[in-house]
Amino acid sequence: MPNPVFLLPGEMHFAKDGSKISTLLGSCVAVVLYHPGKRWGGMNHFMLPNAQVGSLSPGKCGDQATTMLIKLATISGCPPAELQAMVIGGGKVTGHLSMSAGNMAEVGDRNVEAARAVLKAAGIRVVRTDVGGIQGRKLALDTGTGDLQVQVIPQSAGSQAAAAKTAEMRARKAKVLIVDDSATVRGLIRQAIAGSPDLEVCGEAEDPYAARELMLQGDPDVICLDIIMPKLDGLSFLKRLMAYKPVPTVIVSTIAKQGSDMHKKVMEAGAVGVIDKEDLKIYQGLEVCRQKLLPILKKAATTVVTKVG
Repeated sequence: MPNPVFLLPGEMHFAKDGSKISTLLGSCVAVVLYHPGKRWGGMNHFMLPNAQVGSLSPGKCGDQATTMLIKLATISGCPPAELQAMVIGGGKVTGHLSMSAGNMAEVGDRNVEAARAVLKAAGIRVVRTDVGGIQGRKLALDTGTGDLQVQVIPQSAGSQAAAAKTAEMRARKAKVLIVDDSATVRGLIRQAIAGSPDLEVCGEAEDPYAARELMLQGDPDVICLDIIMPKLDGLSFLKRLMAYKPVPTVIVSTIAKQGSDMHKKVMEAGAVGVIDKEDLKIYQGLEVCRQKLLPILKKAATTVVTKVG
């Protein structure tokens, strides 16, 4: 019975005995090295292509992790020229298997490229690849036989919907509807969004009733919503919205501060984000507003929301 070894991100293992090395991959990549004559082999599991992309340990960065695995094999008695390599993973996966690091949608492709570059430089022949796609993978190497089993992990319906929405938002700008009773605030938020490569304003409304009409016309991807407004307050509007026509909604209000009762209520009602309007410092210029507001609106645009209540 092979000795079982399960690799977490940043880990690697090289075995001179019969071992079964396994791991789970999303956008991460595993490089497998195997010596067919000696029947020794190993594997790594890394998250990013190189150390310049993030401040992670060497084992989590493809260029260093693959170099380290080659050195481990060499020290064990396997010259690089006698090794065979397999490169697995690098999927465009959303959900628990993915590596979240800002706008790194192509990190899987770059992980694969990093591994191939190091293997080519070391003169190691790649005999098998199973990379890309939109699904995760479960793999297991039996070092005693060299057999590598790769099993696709199907995406959930929610993950498939999120992937489709993310792809759609890459192809066009996300439409934002601003709902606030202050014309000054609406104007400042509109100016903050102007010029964004990812967002555009599709309408402005001073109350939820006007917002409802604009929603029918503009079909927004995100709603930027105040709480204190005439005719109908933002919380009541959010509850109706999420019950009948869910749209990702970011609350921008002075009364929904972190830890407040209102913050809890809007999150329970289905808001995907809450911003304290005071933190935007919108009366002091637009730079702070852009830095704090735009990333949250962009993330909201790729969020899949469902009916609440």
